[in-house]
Amino acid sequence: MAALGAIDKLTKLVGEIKDAGSAVMFVSPHLDDAVLSCGALLTQLARTNSVTVLTVFSAARPPAKWAPSARNELRNHGADDAEKYFEDRRAEDIAALKEVGASWIHLGFTDAPFRRVGETAGKDTGRAAYPSFHFQIARGRIASSDAALAAKVGVRVGEAVSANGVTTVFAPLGLGRHVDHLITRNAAVASGIDAVYYSDFPYSETAKPSARFVRKASLQPSTWLDGRAENVNLIAKYKSQVDGLFPSGIPVSPETYWIRATDSPSVK
Repeated sequence: MAALGAIDKLTKLVGEIKDAGSAVMFVSPHLDDAVLSCGALLTQLARTNSVTVLTVFSAARPPAKWAPSARNELRNHGADDAEKYFEDRRAEDIAALKEVGASWIHLGFTDAPFRRVGETAGKDTGRAAYPSFHFQIARGRIASSDAALAAKVGVRVGEAVSANGVTTVFAPLGLGRHVDHLITRNAAVASGIDAVYYSDFPYSETAKPSARFVRKASLQPSTWLDGRAENVNLIAKYKSQVDGLFPSGIPVSPETYWIRATDSPSVK
């Protein structure tokens, strides 16, 4: 359970955002992560403020040769065309965000199972950057060919923040160590943004945050439950994902946010 001071810090921050009418951005690794992890708070803020969800990895390409991770992804979701599959996923995301009054930006970076060596540097070799989901993607083993990707994404995130007049940014903490989540977290750091971090759901049901990252950033956890039960209905709109993620039903767990213990992110 979060300390009382941490809860007060989040409540204070949300109050400041609302009072100032500030624009808010939730940075999402994939096309469902913001609603999965932050949907209750996102929905509440969208009632009074401009809220944008920026999704980093929102596209796919035909699987590269020797890319079991990509082929398994398609097979597990009953799809045979990667680009059509992601077109459908983007449509799901837009429909869900429209319902709560939020805007969206899809940066169009390629999802990890479909990414190729050299692709992010404009030198596509045709080889899969992450042939294995379990031994690479799910274990946080960022490919050497993606070494500069966080900085590249960070520039794009910073540009979107400036273009949309955003004053408060929420970014993933990287629970579960999925490479795309870690790259997105590192992109927020690289951008220089003073972000509030969120626990990546449903990884947060079992995974622990990086103690080193939390300590280095001097982060303190705080929970948010208001509207979380209702957010189950919004999560359910991601039909291509929800059955695989939650075969026993969507758990109603509090959202967890991590704010610097020293002071709150500024709100203009």
